[in-house]
Amino acid sequence: MHEYSSQQAYFPNNILDSINILLLEKFKKYNSQGKNLFCSYMSVGQKYKNELLVIGREPSYWPAVFSIEELNEMGAEYIFNTKVRYHAINTSYNSMLDSFWGCTKEILMKLGICENESNWSSYIALSYLYKIAFSSNRYLMDKPRRMQLEYCKEIFELELSLLRPKRILFLTGMKYAQHFLNLSDCSGLEDCVCPLGEFDYGFHKAQTVVSVHPKKYHRKELVNLILKGFSKNSIHPCSYGQ
Repeated sequence: MHEYSSQQAYFPNNILDSINILLLEKFKKYNSQGKNLFCSYMSVGQKYKNELLVIGREPSYWPAVFSIEELNEMGAEYIFNTKVRYHAINTSYNSMLDSFWGCTKEILMKLGICENESNWSSYIALSYLYKIAFSSNRYLMDKPRRMQLEYCKEIFELELSLLRPKRILFLTGMKYAQHFLNLSDCSGLEDCVCPLGEFDYGFHKAQTVVSVHPKKYHRKELVNLILKGFSKNSIHPCSYGQ
């Protein structure tokens, strides 16, 4: 188990927590049809030096789950403090069993950010576009994504302002990343790996690559395309909605 120190430890009672709590409040009236949910929080490795932020589409696992009934009974702040923020401190990633982490580990090692395979995940920061997801192996439907989109975009901007990464890797596909990149025109960005160069987020610039989820592509080829994407300085001809 790799130990993580949440950035929250350095920014107590900040606006990031407040937005996460508001997001949970939003789901009090959501009909989950009896399915449990979980809500993720960014994790920051103890050896993270602003080198790489990895972003997934939505969490496929989180240590603590909750029901809508529990959310209504206990309240959003309680759920956040006991089932969200607390569990962001300690996280482990199994690169042997999961294509997402296997790809991330290879990228990290080949970029030279980490040379020790035993504690590779301590060198990254991790977040997800959509924070609330089903606690089962099924993707969110359109409605729960739309319900949280604006909150999650605001959270994403706050995370960037805290993490200040030099490189950002979206393992989400452009279809989902574009809403968070504020791209008004994604024509020409349909490839499995889209290098965006030194992308301007308005308040921060970072070498950015958007890739499909690793389970959808041959690992070795995908890793090479992502590494090539990070080596490029040019940006795709696209419009930014900043």
